[in-house]
Amino acid sequence: MALDTGMKCIKYLLFFFNLLFVISGFAVIIVGAVIEANYRSYLDFISTSYLSASSILIAVGVLIFVVGFFGCCGAVKENHCMVVTFAVLLCVIFIIQLAAGIASYILRSDVEDFLHQNMFKSMQNYSESNPGIYRTWNVIQHEHACCGTDDYEDWLATSFGEEVNGVPDGCCKENTPGCGKDIFDKSKHPDLSTINTEGCFDKLKGDVEENVTILGGVVIGIGFVQLIGVVFACCLAKSLKRQYETV
Repeated sequence: MALDTGMKCIKYLLFFFNLLFVISGFAVIIVGAVIEANYRSYLDFISTSYLSASSILIAVGVLIFVVGFFGCCGAVKENHCMVVTFAVLLCVIFIIQLAAGIASYILRSDVEDFLHQNMFKSMQNYSESNPGIYRTWNVIQHEHACCGTDDYEDWLATSFGEEVNGVPDGCCKENTPGCGKDIFDKSKHPDLSTINTEGCFDKLKGDVEENVTILGGVVIGIGFVQLIGVVFACCLAKSLKRQYETV
């Protein structure tokens, strides 16, 4: 079954489009797997009640891989059914991505409350028995030169703060073992200049909200690029149908 020159161009453009689609899907799966293997404990910092980012990445990667496979095979074999299936699946992905992108813009104002609430909640579980939260708070406080959620006194209301009568060593300007101990013991006249007293929330919320906005923009942008693939697929499917009807 021979296609005219224009349809052949669309066929090969669709093939290369989907080849890149398949490769990107495979890359997303690998990234998700690496994050799952090496950084899972960090992903639990915000909330363990939500699916981890790594699991979402792997699921999206698999979906992209499958959809791209349909597109490649359909274009190469000039299979009308596979090309139509690809177009429908790509439309579904586009709608989901568009909805996710719009939602990220609409809900970005809620990120502040969500982050604040879960930072306080995670402080209650700060201990070496919870390595993910323990390590995450240590890294955040050290790298951002901050302490607690709103300020260093937040640690007073935690079991860790009550145990050491102070703050984690990650709050100290010079991180040495036991440097945060007895910070709340007024009788020992603690030197607050040795620790960072500002909270971590204000330093994190700007980055999180910015990332949510960027993510929403990228998702919508990729979605519109996928529309090009849908147009190519529809044109090729229409041509294949016409060729079948003339046979």
